[in-house]
Amino acid sequence: MTLLVVAALTEEVAHMPAGVDVLVTGVGKARATAALARRLADGPVPALVVNVGTAGALDDVVRGVVEIGYVTQHDFPYDAIEQLLGRDTFRGYALSSDAPPAPAVAPSAGATALATGDMFVADATVARRIAAAGIHLVDMEAFGYASACAEFEVTFRCVKAVSDSADESAGMSWLDGIDDCARALGAWVAELAEVRCHTSPG
Repeated sequence: MTLLVVAALTEEVAHMPAGVDVLVTGVGKARATAALARRLADGPVPALVVNVGTAGALDDVVRGVVEIGYVTQHDFPYDAIEQLLGRDTFRGYALSSDAPPAPAVAPSAGATALATGDMFVADATVARRIAAAGIHLVDMEAFGYASACAEFEVTFRCVKAVSDSADESAGMSWLDGIDDCARALGAWVAELAEVRCHTSPG
């Protein structure tokens, strides 16, 4: 079964295991969505897409390498759209290890929730506002990747290494920790690839 690893920056995939197919899209939701959608449209379509990358933590509980169970956007006016329509709408995707992203209104109990936005969150006040919606982590691409995989009905997993606390020190923390994050992500993918190799038919 084929595996595609997708990330925003080369720094985030600097320690991927040899032989793993890697796509680097650039930063932001639009570039993430467009680049992955083009790759899936051009084919061959992988059995699994794994987004690896860094994320800012909105609390002190989530640390290290974390698999995401729900992804939404923190810079989209969901409340205004729902007020206009008079009903609840799709707000994000529930993620699992064996199915394409599934539309969801909210995360399920116990799921680690990530919110994507076209801004690098480096403000404790902004971080608290996002966290109040039940969000644990923030990044700038995962929702775009999930959207592309949902459209192409491709299984999608999202794995983030916590690089900063989404506060005023976030920029320096990210720079100081990016290589360690990339090593941890590379080890996670190496373990996944080994498991898939041993469990694939034939």
